[in-house]
Amino acid sequence: MELFIPRSIPGLLFIAAALPAFAQTEVAIRLSGMVTDSSGAPIADAAISLENGSQTATSDQAGKFILGASTALRGGLFSREPFAAIRGGSLYLTLSETADVSVTAYGMDGGALSARARRMDAGVSAFDLPGLGSGLRLIRVRMGAYEAVVKAFSNEGLLQSAVFGSLKAAKSTGPEGPAGKRAAAVPYDDVITVTKSGYLKGYLSVSVSEAENLTIRLLREGSPKFSFFVTSLKAMQALSGSQNGFGGDLRFGETGPGAGLRGADKICAATAERSMPSSGNKGWRAFLSAASDADGKPLNAVDRIGDGPWYDRVGRLLAPKKSDLLATRPMNGDPTIQNDLPNEDGIPNHRPDPTLPAVDNHHFLTGSDGTGKLYGANATCLSWTSTAATSGRPRIGFSFPAGNRQNWISGQDEGGCGAGINLAETGGSDPNNPVVGSGGGYGGIYCFAFDP
Repeated sequence: MELFIPRSIPGLLFIAAALPAFAQTEVAIRLSGMVTDSSGAPIADAAISLENGSQTATSDQAGKFILGASTALRGGLFSREPFAAIRGGSLYLTLSETADVSVTAYGMDGGALSARARRMDAGVSAFDLPGLGSGLRLIRVRMGAYEAVVKAFSNEGLLQSAVFGSLKAAKSTGPEGPAGKRAAAVPYDDVITVTKSGYLKGYLSVSVSEAENLTIRLLREGSPKFSFFVTSLKAMQALSGSQNGFGGDLRFGETGPGAGLRGADKICAATAERSMPSSGNKGWRAFLSAASDADGKPLNAVDRIGDGPWYDRVGRLLAPKKSDLLATRPMNGDPTIQNDLPNEDGIPNHRPDPTLPAVDNHHFLTGSDGTGKLYGANATCLSWTSTAATSGRPRIGFSFPAGNRQNWISGQDEGGCGAGINLAETGGSDPNNPVVGSGGGYGGIYCFAFDP
């Protein structure tokens, strides 16, 4: 099941005493796929689980697995979180004050099947819809300018599931009648983890609640170490499909709250895979702080990347532990990379093409202060989802110092969030050029993996 996961909405209130069974966010899931080694051979008896959910599985002799058939839990107890829920064949709404509410059901072709509107009192009330028939349905709930959409199954008019969705500010993304447009759901957000003796632990981020034919490749223990890099210009251009790169919008196909961080993580994984096949499942995370994550809360880059140690593409130690990493330049690692952090191919990024002169490309997006924590609300391009000139000025660090030991995490505010490249020395960020590369860069990011 998929759902819109909203944030704060005036006029709605979760009442725990009224519906104690709704104490946690529940999302019905079904994920299936295969576990293989780096050659593509299936791995049997691998242990598979969800980091945030309750699902577990074991791969069969063909390496195949299924996570599903019950309910995964995500999130903590609701206190005042607004919501709509489907339970026991009915849609339940919780309001803190009297309000006008409309509910519309759509078939998967986008056609409206049933609609009803009524004024509802504060409290918890059932809201039944006629004429639903049987099959998958999208249910849209609106209260003024706020809405939620859930996908559920109707069995002879009774809605089946236990899906939650809070109301959020409405956007023009949902079903729009016979034209066949569907509501775009905020992704289910979890990580599949895979363990098998003799192999490094594998990770795969999932942003849907129903997916098939997933592939998770495990590297054998003793494989070359590779858990850090800076994204090269060629990688950012190739993955973005633009000569100007991504700019401040790193969603990379992800949608909904937290999409910028999830997309950036996917960029890291895809870049790693391009350089070392089968390394994309090592649990890559972009070193980015965000003003709003998938739960609408601020998030610090330093809390996303594990505890180390971290090695570059050719096995050189960047830093053994987090306290070493958070120095002005990473400490107690290989001194040959300390002042020119290497890209995904292990090449010092100041001179990515050794046959050509060095370039000024040392500005890397972090949104962070010198300790790896969120620098400010205007420092993250709307949590890495925007290239607009009004999206702020992203905070950057220096992949190599220019003239002194500049901090690799935090040093300047870039010109803006637009996509753009500048590889010539121009004396720092230019506020009159509102792009991520105004002061010497292209909007590159730092990438870290959980496993060495």
